Amino acid sequence: MALPHPYGTLRCWAGTVQLRRAVRATGVLLTTALLAITLTGCGDEKSATVTSATASPSASASPNASPTPPPDRDGDGISDSSDTYPDDPKNTPQQPPVSLECDTGNDWDALLTVRPGKDGRPDFSEVWAAKPTACDAQAEIYPVTDIEKAALKTSKYEDGNITTLYEMCAAVDPEDTYLEADYAASSEQIPEINAALLLCPTYPYAKKWRETVKRGQADVDLAAQGRIFGEGTFRVGKEIKPGTYVTTDVDGCYWERQNASGDTIDNYFTNSARRVQVTIRASDYAFSSENCGEWRPTR
Repeated sequence: MALPHPYGTLRCWAGTVQLRRAVRATGVLLTTALLAITLTGCGDEKSATVTSATASPSASASPNASPTPPPDRDGDGISDSSDTYPDDPKNTPQQPPVSLECDTGNDWDALLTVRPGKDGRPDFSEVWAAKPTACDAQAEIYPVTDIEKAALKTSKYEDGNITTLYEMCAAVDPEDTYLEADYAASSEQIPEINAALLLCPTYPYAKKWRETVKRGQADVDLAAQGRIFGEGTFRVGKEIKPGTYVTTDVDGCYWERQNASGDTIDNYFTNSARRVQVTIRASDYAFSSENCGEWRPTR
């Protein structure tokens, strides 16, 4: 005789076992065995459920944000902390700030600074504002920029530094010799002034500098032609040109015109004179003078 199923239904919910008890009480041992098996299965289901819940991975962590790039003001790809010229994308070499000790009238040793400027030229505006009459650099200055190198070449300096040019550009003395109305720069001063003008073309007295250079260059050209000369004996037509010459403010001046035998054609002496004039002829062989200063053609 077949036995009815001892339990009508067996259900498990989160570890809770509900049993619907059968009417008959027979088969207790079988019932107990079946119950044990069922409980074991429900335990496994619970375990799987819990394991599944705990094993579910959390949402993937978002990737780390990109690091903030270091500051780069000029956008040249070099961080400001490593960029020698952080405001120049071309990284053009620049002279570091130059310290000058200047006489400003109110202060004998005012410390002023020349800063890098545009196009490789130094910026003297801070110095000029103080109107110093003289300045001395605190250290020797060597050319860095192309403009400074060109200034060195123009100056014809042999020691390789441009310290004097910086000092010239810094001082704005209205009583400087170069600013005198009739001053003519010498052959040595002309390249130096021209070099300074390369370095500081907007110098407050740049116009007067250019005028003294112009007068000086005219004299250099005349000297090359043999039309400006000093004391000594010169061959007429070879070393000096014939013509009428004048000298000024002399003491104990003596001159003579000579023929080919060395004899005197004409001569003159004065203890003191504001102006002396002589005409050298093309037929003269030589001209000699002492203590007469510089002879210049009459204008």
